[in-house]
Amino acid sequence: MSVPNTRYGAAAIAAALAGKQKLWFIGIGGVHMANMALFAAAKGFSVAGSDRVASDQTDRLAKAGIPVAFGHRAARVVGADAVIYTLAISPDNPEYTAARHLGLPTFSRADFLSFLMQSYANRIGVAGSHGKSTVTAMLADIFLSAGRAPTVFCGASLRQAADGTVCGRGQDVIFEACEYQDSFLCFSPTLAVLLNVDHDHVDYFADRQAVCRSFAEFAAGAHRVLYNGEDADSERCVKGHTGAYAFGVERGDYCAADLRFEEGCGRFVPCLPDGKKGGEIRLRVPGRHNVANALAALGTAELCGISVEQITRGLSAFRGAGRRLEYRGLLRGARLFDDYAHHPTEIVATLTAARQMAGNGRLFAVFQSHTYSRTAAFFGEICQALQGADRV
Repeated sequence: MSVPNTRYGAAAIAAALAGKQKLWFIGIGGVHMANMALFAAAKGFSVAGSDRVASDQTDRLAKAGIPVAFGHRAARVVGADAVIYTLAISPDNPEYTAARHLGLPTFSRADFLSFLMQSYANRIGVAGSHGKSTVTAMLADIFLSAGRAPTVFCGASLRQAADGTVCGRGQDVIFEACEYQDSFLCFSPTLAVLLNVDHDHVDYFADRQAVCRSFAEFAAGAHRVLYNGEDADSERCVKGHTGAYAFGVERGDYCAADLRFEEGCGRFVPCLPDGKKGGEIRLRVPGRHNVANALAALGTAELCGISVEQITRGLSAFRGAGRRLEYRGLLRGARLFDDYAHHPTEIVATLTAARQMAGNGRLFAVFQSHTYSRTAAFFGEICQALQGADRV
C-alpha cells in the first residue's frame, strides 16, 4: 500500500492556501522534491521539510536557507499551513499521519507542482514511457537559445543546471510528466507531448491497456497534443483529439528527410506541416531514437512559435542529458558511457546506438537493474535486449 496522488487541482489548492505561507515537505531530500521546494521558496512561500538522512540535496537546500530536519516526527508538522509529500513515503509516516489527524491540507508532489505552474501561459508536459528526460533537455536548449527564458523541470542533469531545474522569467514551463501512479494526470498542460506508450511500472499498471488508458486521459486534458505517429498505441491515445499533430522519423507533420548517420549521430532535413522544410540538423547525440526525440522537440518548439532557424541552432548545439549515453572517459583504451536505460525497449535503443558508435570494435555492457518488479516482469526481454552487446 502506498500514499495516494491527490488531484485537487490548482484552483482548490490556491483556495486552501489563500493568505497562508508555511509549507512542510515530507521527503524533501529527493531530487524532484528538493527542486520543487526551491521553486516554492522562490514563489514566496516559507519552506521547510524533513528526510531520513543528509544528502547532497539537503546540503543544497540548507545553503539556500531552507531548514531540513532528519528523521520523521509528528510534532514537526504542527504550525504548518499545508504539507506536501513524495509518493516514496509510507502511509504510516508519522508526519503524514499527524497532518491528516490535524486536518492540515496535504498535497502530493505532482498536484502541488501543477498548482505552482498554473500561472504560466505555456505549460508543456513531456510524457512517454521512454525519452522524457532527453526531449525535455532538448527543449531547454531550444527555448533558452531562442531567448524565451523558460522554467524547466527535468529528471536528468542539464547543461545549464546539474539538478535538472531552470527557473526562468518567461511564460513557458517545460516539465516531465511521469505516468507512474498516474502522477501526470495532476497536470493541466496547454501542450502535451506523447513520445511513446509501452508497458512499464508493473507494480502499478496491470497491463498495457491500463497504461494506454492513463496516457489517453493525459492527452485528452491538453489543449493541443503532439504524438508519435509511428507508435500505434500513441495514435490510439489521441484518437478524436481536435488539436493533435504527429511527429515521426519517416512520417508525420514533423518528420526527417535525407536522413543519414555519421559516427552514430543523425543528420537530416526537417519537414514541417504544409510542405515546409528547414535547414539541415546535425545531431551530436547518437541513435535513431534520438532523431525521433529531436523531431518531437522540433514539433513542440514550432507549435510554440519558435522559428525553424532557432530550433535548428538549439538542436545542433545539444550535447545530451545526464546519464543518457553520457561519455565518462577512457577505460584501458575503451570509451566508457553511462546510460540510464533499464527497460528492454530502452536497452535495445541504447545498444543499437552504441553499436553504431563502436563500428568494428567490441561492445561491452554492464547492466544494473532498476526496481525488482520491473526486472522480474521483463527478465526474458532484458536478457534478449542485452544480446546486442558482445559481452555482458
